[in-house]
Amino acid sequence: MGNYSKKLNGVFCEETMITLGTGNTQRTQMVKNYCLAEQLDDGTVEVSFLGNEGQPIGIVTKVPYEEFLNKYTLEPNYRVKTKEEREHDKHIALAERHRSRKELNSAEWEYTSALKIDPASIRANFGIGTLYMEMGQTEKAKSVFRKLSQVKAIFEEENKHIFNEFGIELRKAGMAEEALSNYLKALEISPGDEHLYFNIARLYYDARDWEFALQWVQKCAGINPDFLEASQLESLIRNGMNEKNDPDTMKDSKRKQDGPGSAPALTRVPVDRVLARIEAQKEPRGVQDELDDLLSRKLYPR
Repeated sequence: MGNYSKKLNGVFCEETMITLGTGNTQRTQMVKNYCLAEQLDDGTVEVSFLGNEGQPIGIVTKVPYEEFLNKYTLEPNYRVKTKEEREHDKHIALAERHRSRKELNSAEWEYTSALKIDPASIRANFGIGTLYMEMGQTEKAKSVFRKLSQVKAIFEEENKHIFNEFGIELRKAGMAEEALSNYLKALEISPGDEHLYFNIARLYYDARDWEFALQWVQKCAGINPDFLEASQLESLIRNGMNEKNDPDTMKDSKRKQDGPGSAPALTRVPVDRVLARIEAQKEPRGVQDELDDLLSRKLYPR
């Protein structure tokens, strides 16, 4: 047992990931559970959980010191949510419950009620956007996603779990450029997340840009060699490259690219340039400005 000169005492939180919905509508959400913690001795911490109004709810448990350090994080800036914030959270919870029961119109009403309280709410905007996709109302979803992609807070560390889900929904809505921009911003927060590299590779694969799809999926595999889906995607990409260079299939391939429903060209962003941008964020802008300009010209033509 260690010798701890300073005992723990304060408000802490435990982050847990919960799963909402079932099947194709299944999604994950990060939940924070707050508690008052006091170290009773060198080996035990008393944990008293707090309710929405910041008051103890009567659930008290004792946790071994080392386990507590691994599971809980100090919240020095903890504050009790306002009545409006609690009402917003209530509407979000009800919306998710309705979605899990396939009560889509009721879910839309709850998300809309949450947005009336906080129009910039990431959870409410993302929720109603994905709901519109589920309801087949793609244009409404696109409108929500365009607005959400301009909210800087979505790329803050606390919303990290939304990055991939948001990009995937943008891709499903046919908003490849916006999805690419989303993933690139997300990489600035999590440059070691192999799923982001994979999803960018998937965008280039859909656009039949084999060269850039290959470089992004190879970066993904370099981070996580055991990522099975990356190996499978790389095989598909190489098949596409071989088809492109095969004289017997070039004509059919050209017809596929030019025909109706073919994917539009996607802005080509080299993976090495993105990593250089991340490294140079605290230095004079240069490479970062160049990449920003490249994407902005495609997303917002002058």
